[in-house]
Amino acid sequence: MEKSILGRRGGAPLIVAHRGAPDRALENSLAGIALAAADGADMIEFDVRLTSDGEPVVLHDARTGRTAKKDLPVASTPSARLREIQLKNGEPIPFLADVLELLRGKIPINIHVKTPGGVAAVCRVLSGAGYEGKVALSSGLRKECLAARSLRPDLPCGLVTDRPSASDIAFCLRHSLPSIHPDHRRLSLLRVWKVKRAGLLLIPYTVNDPKVFFRLADGGADGVFSNCAGVLRAAWRERTAAGTGDP
Repeated sequence: MEKSILGRRGGAPLIVAHRGAPDRALENSLAGIALAAADGADMIEFDVRLTSDGEPVVLHDARTGRTAKKDLPVASTPSARLREIQLKNGEPIPFLADVLELLRGKIPINIHVKTPGGVAAVCRVLSGAGYEGKVALSSGLRKECLAARSLRPDLPCGLVTDRPSASDIAFCLRHSLPSIHPDHRRLSLLRVWKVKRAGLLLIPYTVNDPKVFFRLADGGADGVFSNCAGVLRAAWRERTAAGTGDP
């Protein structure tokens, strides 16, 4: 298992482009993911749900309406029907295979599995595509994390959680999950200390303010998920060049 792709790089915290580049393009769209790749993102995160026929589609919500022109329930809609639907930016709804074809291993990716059975479907598509890029998996569903460890023990998998409880930490340690991804608003100094004492990587979401980012990085976070990844990278470079804080 390659833990290093989720950790710091030369002392700099990992800044994960959350759902592509939603500060400039529609979230989880090929346009947004392409923008994040063009920016040279450390890693790009996107969400995956399953269609009624088991195909992994790149959508965050259980229904398509917030980001697409039609409102359909993802889990009960076949993939052929979803391929007919346009996002609000005019693009088709992307499937996992479309994102893999777009990126072709150029940028590390974090596939956030939102539904039961998603990890198995993701692994099937990765294998079928012969994808050789760097991949991390993550999920807030513990059974999906276990599936990741069983099906692809070579890929790091992070547990997504509201706040890192003692149970979350124990689960990660028991099943060799290298990282935990909590809501940054629910982190206290004590919780950060407990995660770091356990030897886990701490990558909170969703951090858009550079000041909050600096505070988390200085406090022990190994990285963050951000809707403004380019802004945070630029702020970190400026801070490092000025010699303030930890480089």
